[in-house]
Amino acid sequence: MSNRYYEVTFSGIGGKGVLTLGQILAEAGMQIYKHVAYFPNYSPAMRGGESESTVVFSDNVIPSPLIFNPLHAIVMDPASFTNFEMRLKTGGILVCDDSVISAKGERNDIEVFHVPASEKAIELGDLQVANMVLLGAYAGKVESVPIGMIERALTKRFAGTRRESLLELNKKAVREGNQLARKL
Repeated sequence: MSNRYYEVTFSGIGGKGVLTLGQILAEAGMQIYKHVAYFPNYSPAMRGGESESTVVFSDNVIPSPLIFNPLHAIVMDPASFTNFEMRLKTGGILVCDDSVISAKGERNDIEVFHVPASEKAIELGDLQVANMVLLGAYAGKVESVPIGMIERALTKRFAGTRRESLLELNKKAVREGNQLARKL
C-alpha cells in the first residue's frame, strides 16, 4: 500500500485566484489519490482581504483538512511570504511570485523558489494567469500531480462556461510555470 501524502496551502489577497488554485489542484488530485481534501479560508471582503486555500492529497485517510503548518505553500503577496516562511514545516517548499515578493527568506531548513509569475503572465497577455504560472511551477517542483491532470481539471472548470475563452491561456500558463520550475 502506498503512503503518498502532500499538503499545500495557497495564500494571497482575495481576487487573485487563491481559491481557484486550490479547487483546480484538488480536482486534479482526485484523479489519482484515494483521499483529497480542500479547505478554503478567506476574509469577508470580496476583494483585497486575506485568502487561503489548503489541499491535502493522500492514499490514506486524511485526519483533518485544517493544516496550520503545511509542508508546501504557494504565496502571492509579501505578507503571505512572511507568514508562511515562519509556518512551513522543516523540509518544506515555499513557492512565491518574485515579481511582487522581493524577500529572500531567513530559514535554511526550507526551500524557497522565486518564480517570475507575474512577469510571465504579462508576457502571455493577462496578469490574472500569474496564479496558474505558480501552480505549474509548484507541480513541476513537487511532482504530486502531473500537468496533464491539472489541464484536465482546468478543462472541467472552464469548458462550457462563460469563461471558456480563458481555458487555453490558463493551460499555457500552467505549462510555462512547469518549464520555469525546471530552470529553478
